[in-house]
Amino acid sequence: MQKNAYKIIALTLLLMLLCGCKQSRSLGERAIVKMVYLDESGGQVQAGLVVFTCAPNSDTASVEGQAKIYTAQGKSIEEALYKAEQQQNKKPFYAQNEILLLGPGAARNVTPYLSYFADENAARPNLAAFLTPLTAEELSECEDVISDVVREGERLIGMGADEQDRTQSIFEINLSGTGGLDGYLPVFSFSKEEKEFRGVRQMVLFRSGAPYAVLEDAAMQMFLLLNGKARQLTVNTQIEGRVVSFRTQQLQLTRTASTAGGAPHLEVCLTGKLDDVTVDGAPVADKEEAEMTREINAYLNREAEMLNQATFARGNDTFHYAWWLKLYDTAACEALLRAGTLYDIATVDFSSELKPV
Repeated sequence: MQKNAYKIIALTLLLMLLCGCKQSRSLGERAIVKMVYLDESGGQVQAGLVVFTCAPNSDTASVEGQAKIYTAQGKSIEEALYKAEQQQNKKPFYAQNEILLLGPGAARNVTPYLSYFADENAARPNLAAFLTPLTAEELSECEDVISDVVREGERLIGMGADEQDRTQSIFEINLSGTGGLDGYLPVFSFSKEEKEFRGVRQMVLFRSGAPYAVLEDAAMQMFLLLNGKARQLTVNTQIEGRVVSFRTQQLQLTRTASTAGGAPHLEVCLTGKLDDVTVDGAPVADKEEAEMTREINAYLNREAEMLNQATFARGNDTFHYAWWLKLYDTAACEALLRAGTLYDIATVDFSSELKPV
């Protein structure tokens, strides 16, 4: 009797396993989601899935063919994503998704969308968030070029060829506290008329989940440098009414904390080499090199001061200056935090000391 009971249990387990195998899907039967788009319009959440096909009985490296875009809307993120999934007949496979794209409506308060993916580890560790000016309708019209957008986005995730990492993963983003995102997000620049992807040319700064400043060109490069996301600068700008271009080499940031006026103070110093300096398209003459070096250093000091005003002085400590100050004097920093005077423009000084090659 006991042996029969064991046989029945074993047979039941075997049948359960066989049923599970029959219900499993090969990757060829799945829709490989490479990018998720979310936006908000008229009180509805707009969702979009950029999906590739996968060869039968293969791994996800074999994604092939033209990407498809499936869009839908719902009262919540979950409902909108579910309805977008139902626009095609394959089971969505999210394990290869590395890009979260937020539209102009979602950009007004990005915190709920970022939190949705960050909570309970619902995203890949390297899922990177971007902004885009495209609405869901405009995105759906970009099917012919969206595969290029995905591949360029994946290339940007991590240090690029120009040694500038413009992205941050969903788990690097500071969502602590009740206010929401304090930090930044890169913007996918896109020509709506030509439907041409132009990479990342802007950064948007956020305070309590809302955007308040846009950085471009040299300011964006300096921002990335101070964030530890860049190792060089390639600048073309106007200085004293002249067009000045230069590159840098061997950049190094040094942070030194001290006490000034009885309060902690941080000195941030940029050292390195200047190369390929031109003024109005012409190389700098030897007799003008010293003066031009001073002007470039003064220009970088102004850029850093502007960034300090836009970030640290507003309590958006994206450069982690408070961490360096606390290493020096934790008690004094905590006292300044309680008094509301730590995030003061005078707390941090920046100096550029670049020299010619």
